[in-house]
Amino acid sequence: MTTADHSALFAEFENVSRDEWIAAIEKSLRGRSPDSLTKRSYEGIDLFPVATAEDLDGISACLGLPGQYPYLRGTRAAGYRGRPWLIAQELDFPDPGAFNQALHDALANGQTAIALGSSPRIETVADLQTALSGIDLGQAPLFLADGARALKTCQLLCAAVPEATLARLSGCIGYDPLSGLARTGSAPSDIFERMVQHATDVKQMSPQLGCFAVRSDVYHDAGASAVQELAIALGTAVAYLRETTARGLDVSQAAGKTHFFLNIGENFFMEIAKLRAIKAMWSQVARAFGADDEAQKIRLHARCGRRNKSRLDPHINILRATSEAMAAAIAGVDSITVPPFDAPRGDSDNFSRRIARNLQLILQEELHLTELIDPAGGSWHIEKLTDQLAHAAWKMFQDIEAAGGMLAALQDGTIQAGIEAIAKRRQSDLEAGAAVLVGVNAYLNPDEASPPPRDQPPPAAVRVDASAIAALPLRPLRLAEAFAARRQPAGAET
Repeated sequence: MTTADHSALFAEFENVSRDEWIAAIEKSLRGRSPDSLTKRSYEGIDLFPVATAEDLDGISACLGLPGQYPYLRGTRAAGYRGRPWLIAQELDFPDPGAFNQALHDALANGQTAIALGSSPRIETVADLQTALSGIDLGQAPLFLADGARALKTCQLLCAAVPEATLARLSGCIGYDPLSGLARTGSAPSDIFERMVQHATDVKQMSPQLGCFAVRSDVYHDAGASAVQELAIALGTAVAYLRETTARGLDVSQAAGKTHFFLNIGENFFMEIAKLRAIKAMWSQVARAFGADDEAQKIRLHARCGRRNKSRLDPHINILRATSEAMAAAIAGVDSITVPPFDAPRGDSDNFSRRIARNLQLILQEELHLTELIDPAGGSWHIEKLTDQLAHAAWKMFQDIEAAGGMLAALQDGTIQAGIEAIAKRRQSDLEAGAAVLVGVNAYLNPDEASPPPRDQPPPAAVRVDASAIAALPLRPLRLAEAFAARRQPAGAET
């Protein structure tokens, strides 16, 4: 950000000082103090509704330029111009053939990347060949962030896809064992050895493909605050860097092949700040480890979170997803996943999938966000919030490191206890009406009864041996579910 003279643009407006703004607020409040408008976020940050230029005093990071270290304003000087963010929709088709048919349709209608979420079901080379039949893998980056599934998919790709095609793969087949530990409560004892082997396999397979994933969804969906999410993501990435380089992996290779997969929450400005802060935090960590300039640039994917989505009045999920996707785009991520609005009901169809995809196309083609370079840059409120978040998350990250690192913090339950405390606050605020989910605890549709949740297959059993790493698994937080259960039709089973 430069200090250009904008006087010619705003010559007809008088300068208004902060004191004048405060005086105007006091008048409108009829005697109440402006401080009464301050709200304390779940991150422990006091949010005052009026921002001024003075809020940037002492903040130097926002004075950088896009494409320059510490990359808070983006890893590319031109932003999205010439290279929009990737539209990476997940397709909920367990059958590989049905998935392939839906993927062809999606790629022909605006989708630009392939996201392998929980679907399709891929057990054999034939399954993978069916799922990706006729797809130009050199044109559509491939994203999969998981535990053992990432390792298996990598092996199947090597067997199913010609070498010339493998060499053109981009995206990330990312192994993330610590998020798997947080989700299931168990992980193999040799996770870091597996990471090094996976990195070696991926390097031989495709020079452009990422191999390590840092996922925040298990923590976000359990109720974590933005500060917790940032600190945990950074702590996870540092654990992977430290352990893989100690086992012989080159630091620039390890850092450059790490992709971050962060969830997007409901607080619009907080999420913009969070996704901007992680860029600068990661670049500083990668530089401290000695990674080269290219490896210091974050690879960042964003996905709309699940905790605030509802089976009640599900079309409101479109509004939530719009706000979340817009926050991610303004923050300058590399790719975005928007689930269908009826995903909580488990009955997504062609219409809801098309709406999810078109939501991103509207942001690109009609809102023209791809024409802007760091649209949040210089915003007093966002720049200050980014700085506050980064400092708070860095402090928590240092606490995690001082206690032995991310693996130790999961094993002793510190991470889980901190997230559970925030989750309880979120739920109690919703119950008391201090927080609002439209259509759930406020502005209800009186004629709507909650549909029964879709029958879910039981989770796959996790085989635990005596040498496995164990931790307390996190419980997903679904803020609307308690309200939905109360509105079940009489006699309906939940």
